[in-house]
Amino acid sequence: MASRYLQVNETNVTEAQSYLLLLLGSTLFVDKSRDSVRPVVNLFLEKLEEVVQYSWASGTLAWLYKYLGQASRAGALGVDGCLTLMQCWIYEYFPGFRPSHFEPPVVGPNEAWASRWIGQPAPGSVADPSVRLAFYRQALDILTPSDVFWTPFHKRPHQAVRRSLYTGVIRFAGISEFYDPARCLRQFGYQQMVPPAPSLPQRADRPEAPGGYVIQILESFDVA
Repeated sequence: MASRYLQVNETNVTEAQSYLLLLLGSTLFVDKSRDSVRPVVNLFLEKLEEVVQYSWASGTLAWLYKYLGQASRAGALGVDGCLTLMQCWIYEYFPGFRPSHFEPPVVGPNEAWASRWIGQPAPGSVADPSVRLAFYRQALDILTPSDVFWTPFHKRPHQAVRRSLYTGVIRFAGISEFYDPARCLRQFGYQQMVPPAPSLPQRADRPEAPGGYVIQILESFDVA
């Protein structure tokens, strides 16, 4: 997308960088500010010819994992990250949480997968947030393995998308998060077994304040 601007003048290159900053900051690397973008995204837009070479998917996932960790703290009041991705993931794997009376349309090769779920409100969508919260908590508490659609994208995803079996560290800027598919093998078309012990960081500091935590990764786990 950005490469089309490379043969134009410097002004249009700046316009392309500004557009990409807005696009990425409002979709993939969202924070709770609503109208601001983290400046770290700019680091990846300095050379437009390199934009298409980055693994934006793994960067988005690393960003989301980090801020889901922060949001799990008792004092957290919000969550950063690409929540559209998370919401669509929930709809794909948990049929009971999908929009009511809505059959997702077939998505074309050039359409966003998330567009399948533009439609009716999900079950429990009432005006009172406390009522919605109680509904979803109860629904989660009674979930069984049969209530989960383990392979929504392909019957044999380990054959269709072999890279999904990558185990190691995914990164975005200063964020490093472990990615361990062995802990949920059913979604990759395998029979689940007792997973190995999770990789542990060299040091982890989670202060009482929900604003952040610091993790030092052992280099031996830093798999490219």
